[in-house]
Amino acid sequence: MGMIAFFRTPRPKRFDYSPVFYDEQKEALKERENQLRQEMGLTDEDTPRVSLIKGQFRRHFESKKAQKSGKNRNMRLVAIFIVLCLLCYYIIYL
Repeated sequence: MGMIAFFRTPRPKRFDYSPVFYDEQKEALKERENQLRQEMGLTDEDTPRVSLIKGQFRRHFESKKAQKSGKNRNMRLVAIFIVLCLLCYYIIYL
C-alpha cells in the first residue's frame, strides 16, 4: 500500500479567486439614473421607487467627518509648531 501512494504524485490545487470590485460612484450614478427614470415615468410601474436618502445621509456624514479631521490636523500642526518654537527659545536663551 505504501508503494502505490509513494509513486503517485498529487495534483496541484487550483487557485480560484475572482475579485469583487465595488465602485461607489458607479453605484450612486446607477441609482440616480433609476430614480430619474421613475420620476419621468420611463420604468415599469410594478417596481417600487427606492429613495436615495440612505446615500445622502452617508455622504453628508462622510463630508462632515472629513472637515472635522482636517480641523484636528491643523490644530495639531499649530500645537507642534508652538512647542518647537518654545523649545528653540529655551535652548537659545538659557
